[in-house]
Amino acid sequence: MSIDTTRSRRARLDQEAVLQAAEALVDRDGYDALTMTSLAAELEARVSSLYNHVANLEDLRALIQVRAMRLLGDHVRGAAMGHAGVAGLRALSHALRTFARTHPQRYAALTRPPIDREEFYAAALDAIEALAIMGRSAGLPDERLLQNAMALFACLHGFVSLEVAGYFGDLSGTNAELVDLDEVYEHVIDGAVTAASLDATR
Repeated sequence: MSIDTTRSRRARLDQEAVLQAAEALVDRDGYDALTMTSLAAELEARVSSLYNHVANLEDLRALIQVRAMRLLGDHVRGAAMGHAGVAGLRALSHALRTFARTHPQRYAALTRPPIDREEFYAAALDAIEALAIMGRSAGLPDERLLQNAMALFACLHGFVSLEVAGYFGDLSGTNAELVDLDEVYEHVIDGAVTAASLDATR
């Protein structure tokens, strides 16, 4: 690479460019592979120049978590549009799986303990609001929304995290006639949504 090209890339470096490069690195190599050194190599920049845009590695990882949660919220909010009640809860369940399969490494990052809890939960408001609206329209009282939301997510996350980690192997290939993972996920949703619906009638 020429000196002029290197200078041009450095001149264009801003926080958004740094974060997009960090997300690309996470998508390719995983959240744990994200370091200031690896990111500098990704950007063909000096490590010291990154500190003009992020405070440190912890700040960088916190921003990745927040952006991943915000992106998930966008997906969930979009999935909720035009739905209500049990159908809405099912739509949100499928949106979660789609997001995790599309961005497995960022999904893994956002399901780690939040580094910046205040910013993380602020970013989660879209997802939380969509889930609350679907829960209320399914008949759940406000005092039961949090418990049911946690239970629903725990059930879905159990399957989704195993799937994106490769635990089920190549069941979508030669063994698809033996185990249909889409059908298994439908069973998981059925159990979680049925439990929430039963709770609404108590």
